[in-house]
Amino acid sequence: MSILLCVALLVGQAELRPTVAIVPPVPERGAESWIGYAIADHLEARLLFHSRYDPKTVTRIYPLNVFGPRQALAAARAEGIDAAKPLDLKGATALIRQLGATHALTGTYTVDGRKVTLTWRFGEARGKAKAARFDLTDLSVGIDYLAAEILKALAQSSKGLEGHKLASLPLAALKPYAEAVQILAAQSLDPRARLVLPAAEVERARLLLSAATDAKPDFIRAWVMHGIASAMLGEMKVAEQSLIKAMTAAGEFEPTTTLGLFYLYDRQGKTADALKVLEEATQTHLGFLQGLGYLGQGYLRASESHEALRVFSLYQGRVPQSPWARVKRAEAMARTGNLDAAVADTRAVLNEWPASIMVLTALASRLIDANKLVEARQAIEEGLLKHPEHPALLTRLSHIALEEKKTDEALALAELAVQKLGDGRGETLAGYAHLNLGHALALLGREDEAIAALKKAHALGVDAEDIIILHRDPRLKELLNDGRNPFKVGAR
Repeated sequence: MSILLCVALLVGQAELRPTVAIVPPVPERGAESWIGYAIADHLEARLLFHSRYDPKTVTRIYPLNVFGPRQALAAARAEGIDAAKPLDLKGATALIRQLGATHALTGTYTVDGRKVTLTWRFGEARGKAKAARFDLTDLSVGIDYLAAEILKALAQSSKGLEGHKLASLPLAALKPYAEAVQILAAQSLDPRARLVLPAAEVERARLLLSAATDAKPDFIRAWVMHGIASAMLGEMKVAEQSLIKAMTAAGEFEPTTTLGLFYLYDRQGKTADALKVLEEATQTHLGFLQGLGYLGQGYLRASESHEALRVFSLYQGRVPQSPWARVKRAEAMARTGNLDAAVADTRAVLNEWPASIMVLTALASRLIDANKLVEARQAIEEGLLKHPEHPALLTRLSHIALEEKKTDEALALAELAVQKLGDGRGETLAGYAHLNLGHALALLGREDEAIAALKKAHALGVDAEDIIILHRDPRLKELLNDGRNPFKVGAR
């Protein structure tokens, strides 16, 4: 088996705290794909745990920012990078730049029985490779070795690794856990996204997680993911019990535990508790970027715009080259009423990332906020010339057409966006496409179809912050008062 582990350095960029992005390695020659998720998940946990003691300040320092596999895969999807295939130097560099990371970890592998052979490169892909083999029945040994090599490449001491060892997992726990992680990777852990995966798939993941905890009763991350899957299915008592088992087994901070509690509290309507959990975790573990991102998103959803602005400013300070952090900071700024500055800041990001679909759609959103529809349309139409029928661009243009009262165009764009998106996404983009679809159908007098589309939008995570366009349209008064409409006044 061979795994290409490429840590590609963004040339010329230097930070005191390096930012490492972890992309699940992909299989070669028919190897099982869960192994890549097992490696990525373990390595993320290992690097987030890594710390060193500073005797001068009598504090523990966490020297890395870490983009976990979920963030790396989401960024790849957003930009049309196929992370299911081996990333060459060009692809790795593009992903690094999109994330704002200093290094990306990517790879391929094959399996020979239970043995995994790793081949890794630091720097450019054409550089000299190193190789090692380890046993899947003791993956933690291979991960510790790999973490040490990464720290050496970052010119950091690996001494702190000796103070914390990942627990060794039997294959009977590792395999079902990683298979479940792979399934749930398509579903956002933002509670706003609701359930995008088919319920049967979430249930299959939960059964796999049960198998993992049966094989390893103190497997913390498996209990947390079991709790999250249960919450996704609406079984809150089961979710609470699973998270209690996770916290009972945990002797120290586990980032997955924090995300599990955040997810559960938010789904229970305990917004303040959900945000508090992430506040504490991201203050003690400064490199926990996934938690920081969800925290900022949570404040936006709670209409606490100034807090969101604070959090995304922190995020940008930790990862200055992250275009996502910068456009989210601009979004928070727009929510505070500073529309012109939000447009200007987002336009500046697009000047640096002119090929980024994520940044382009963000600019269109800020232009819509500022009621600059002509400029917003121009930006999206230019993007469609480069990326025909991209669902994010179609969805945004459909929204613009609705604002411009071009109903037939809005309907056609929304229908195409829904067709291109499908339901198998963890982001709420599909929800926005269905919202536009329902709006256009209602304007054309197709009420039953409109209600069905709006129900789908609601199920996919669209909420009060996203339906201002419905309330602004006087032609939708009857629809907004329809008892079947999930967005009618007073509806939850």
